[in-house]
Amino acid sequence: MRILGLTVALALCCATVSAEKIAKPGADPIEAELMADLHARLLKVGGTVYARVTVEWRSPGCVLRNGAVLEAHVVSVVPSIKPVKASEVGLAFTGAQCGDLKMGPFHLLLSAVAAPPEDSGLGILSQNLPVRPMSGVSGLVVLNSMRISNDHTLEQISPIYLFPLIPRMQMGDVYRIRGLKLSVGTGPENSSILTSKDHDVALEKHSVFLLVPAQWAIARASGEPGTSQPESSEPAMRIPSVARVSAPPARPPVNDIDLCVPPQCNVALPSGDASDTGHAAGTISIRQLGYSPRPQRDAFNFVHDEVLAYLGPRELLVAFNPHELVSRDALGTGSTVRIIRAAVVDTETHRVTHTVDWEMRDNRQYLWPLADGRVLVHVGSELRVYGEGLQIQNRVPLDGPLAFVRVTPDGSFMAIGVLRERHTAELHAALRESLNDDPEEDVRILVLNRSFETIAQSTVESNLMAPTLLNEGQVTLAAQSNMRYRITMVTWDNHASVLARFISSCTPQLSSIAPDLIFLVSCDKQSGREYRVLRANGKLALKGDSTLNECGHAAEGSANQEAFVVKIVESTLPVPPGSPMSASQFSSEELRVYRAADGKRLLSVHAAPPSMSRDGYALAPDASQLAVMTREQIVVYSVPGK
Repeated sequence: MRILGLTVALALCCATVSAEKIAKPGADPIEAELMADLHARLLKVGGTVYARVTVEWRSPGCVLRNGAVLEAHVVSVVPSIKPVKASEVGLAFTGAQCGDLKMGPFHLLLSAVAAPPEDSGLGILSQNLPVRPMSGVSGLVVLNSMRISNDHTLEQISPIYLFPLIPRMQMGDVYRIRGLKLSVGTGPENSSILTSKDHDVALEKHSVFLLVPAQWAIARASGEPGTSQPESSEPAMRIPSVARVSAPPARPPVNDIDLCVPPQCNVALPSGDASDTGHAAGTISIRQLGYSPRPQRDAFNFVHDEVLAYLGPRELLVAFNPHELVSRDALGTGSTVRIIRAAVVDTETHRVTHTVDWEMRDNRQYLWPLADGRVLVHVGSELRVYGEGLQIQNRVPLDGPLAFVRVTPDGSFMAIGVLRERHTAELHAALRESLNDDPEEDVRILVLNRSFETIAQSTVESNLMAPTLLNEGQVTLAAQSNMRYRITMVTWDNHASVLARFISSCTPQLSSIAPDLIFLVSCDKQSGREYRVLRANGKLALKGDSTLNECGHAAEGSANQEAFVVKIVESTLPVPPGSPMSASQFSSEELRVYRAADGKRLLSVHAAPPSMSRDGYALAPDASQLAVMTREQIVVYSVPGK
């Protein structure tokens, strides 16, 4: 009875969101945000500019859902070049996704512009699961949104950003953009002209656009075309970016996460304590199976080519990319981008008992350990559950590309995200070229129970982190001003509580590990990176500091819930967050095994040369062994019991 009474609360919450995000039919302008930075110096006549609808809009001839794309063409551009300092950009909006994946003709007038809302990049960074229950299923899991929280300090920043309806802006208004003017519909092809007297016309990503259909009778704010338009000195009341609220109560301390007192918590010690340095109990060469790493590989992130996972106390699943040529039509629809070879190896006899090749359609994570010596594998257009001896125990079909899989540490629930394309292939390619990144899509989330029955579902946006699940509920990450972050737990029965507050100079990374722990990686301006292990109640179990030469932080717990391991890759060169890196610069990786109950370190080992894969290590189900894949072999270490 975890969820009793949540369905009504969810319905009320969803109704509130819908009311806020749907414009009045035939009355309100279309509200959108610029999808990429715009700079006159970088534009050419005939170029394309894209905006994204932020409030659902309806008319008899067109329905623009939240997230629909609007297309504009540059009809004129004058960069600011001495001695002429004035700059001009003319935009004609001619296309829109009117209830369809493809772009159709729809002529709009750009009627008002505003700077991006303050703190528009803040808010919830990870996906909430406001799931809708499946009819006829008992024991529903309903993760409600934090929007219904009674904590006033949460209400102000819970949404990523819901652009407010702006009925007070008039035709030609420009808000909070210095020196910019807008002349509505006065340019070629009925375009609107943006001008600046002393510098290039420039707009930041997320700038707010108000547009109206060209056929509407337009009452101009300042009379005839060509007359001067209001500048950005309009008073703040003309376009309120957020609702005014009463002064919040005094904030708690910025950092409440580092209260670490042994024996409940331990600080990770630096390397060099030889008394607990592990010695290999055995090594296993898998080159004869086709394992051939690429030491010169360059990337921006650690990859998911090699994976280790235990199917039993001494039954180790080894999966890797043999880098073979693949047939692009091997699976019929879609294409195979890589082959993953999997082998089951006995860690005592080194005997290979089973092998199989998996055809993969992407380069993302493809394997997730489950309870009871099982693994979940993404193969083709389905998820497969493998058990002992690589026997298939279950299958979960997918009706689209897989976005993510998240599992609670005890295996009770699983969230599966499936991408839903908002655009045609041609529009997707055009947006990717314009944005230098994949455009935002929809993600359909399915919540499955231990028996792989779908018990709930919802749809969210793809630009958020995948949810982090604990046994008690979902953990969300929220960004606040001044590099401050907050971690909140929303339990399955919809009780929200703040677990921790901290400062990070980079976007933090969250994950959950057995037995019921949060693994957090953040950045410190002075030292580099920090990592922490938090318990479900927010108490600190482990804290460690890393320099910029240490990266690739990852963690995993044992199936018997008695231990966890933290992996850190060591580089010969500094690796700032988001910078490119090469496998050749990694000298070794350190793995430390800790007792889950009190954070006591049981084992510390260095393995070299390290693999560039994130998942090339595993703890045995009984926590008695640690297996590590290097670029040359698999090394198995014995973990002391005390």
